[in-house]
Amino acid sequence: MGDTSKPSKGRLHGVSLSPFVRKVRAVLAIKGIDYELVNVMPGAMDPAFLAISPLSKVPVWEEEGFSVPDSSVIAAYLERIVPEPALLPEDPRRLARDLFWEEYADTRLVEAGTPAFFQRVVRAKIFKEEPDEELVQRHLEDLLPPVFDQLEATFLPEVDADRITLGAISVWSPMVNLEHADAALDAAEWPGLAAFVDRLNAQPQLAAIVAEERAMLGNA
Repeated sequence: MGDTSKPSKGRLHGVSLSPFVRKVRAVLAIKGIDYELVNVMPGAMDPAFLAISPLSKVPVWEEEGFSVPDSSVIAAYLERIVPEPALLPEDPRRLARDLFWEEYADTRLVEAGTPAFFQRVVRAKIFKEEPDEELVQRHLEDLLPPVFDQLEATFLPEVDADRITLGAISVWSPMVNLEHADAALDAAEWPGLAAFVDRLNAQPQLAAIVAEERAMLGNA
């Protein structure tokens, strides 16, 4: 297929600070797919939203006559309808590894990093409440370092420096939330991972997403 298969304009339901929504926004930007971002909080119980997101999670992709939830499913769909530039490797083994790192990022990395983001950004900046810094420090000091170690030792050797894959986007996206929370990783301890994040942050389509979020948080 070519560009003729692109949807005329889709709707992405979610909030831009969600790492899962950001992942899909990155895919859309790289593939040049036009869309409207519809702000919906995860857990929304509006019947119209539940009709397209039975688990009440974000993101949800919607176009005329079709909708699908879940960032991994959406990314796979977009890869099929707009195959270029490709974000999934053609080689079966490299494809399998890339999909594994997407899953790793969506689970272990997000779970280890989300409390720092929630406390310092959602709770402190949005809800104007006192963050639980004891919880933040436990994640920064005890839970995130082993994840960074695994990414540095195992993920980075598989990264293709000449292209961006879905696995790479999936790892990058939660790292942006840590930067928003003033909890960026120590480049001296994890130099490869820090360089990887910097490289993706500098990619024009991804840089525009990050700049938009920083401006929204007053960090521009």
